Amino acid sequence: MAPKARTVRDVMTREPFVLEPEDSLMKALEIMRLRGVRRVPIVLAGLLVGLLVEGDLKRAEPSTLSESQDDFNRVMEETPISRIMIQNPMTIAPDTSLLEAAETLHATKYGALPVVEDGKVVGILTDNDLIRTLVEILRA
Repeated sequence: MAPKARTVRDVMTREPFVLEPEDSLMKALEIMRLRGVRRVPIVLAGLLVGLLVEGDLKRAEPSTLSESQDDFNRVMEETPISRIMIQNPMTIAPDTSLLEAAETLHATKYGALPVVEDGKVVGILTDNDLIRTLVEILRA
């Protein structure tokens, strides 16, 4: 009997930390650093509306070489995530096969896909989740 094929639900990061579109870039920066994450789903009224990725956040930060720390803080605290988030990001269902999910991430060059079920974010599938799973398979 062949082993059951793995699904996104089996390897995704469950209950990821989420932010709202009107949260500040400063809050996002602090959360991402504190939690060591590079992508954060953005929700409004419990529904996914965007995805914030670390690279976009870094590109949006004012340079501390040309701005004072006070100016940097002001811009980061006054700018909402909605200004730079990816709107209506590609998502994946939790029961999608892991092979299909990996092929999608590879083909799109995305580093993560929010996992949505019944309109709600239930997880996020990241490149790190896939690498961790590959290591588990190779060690077996």
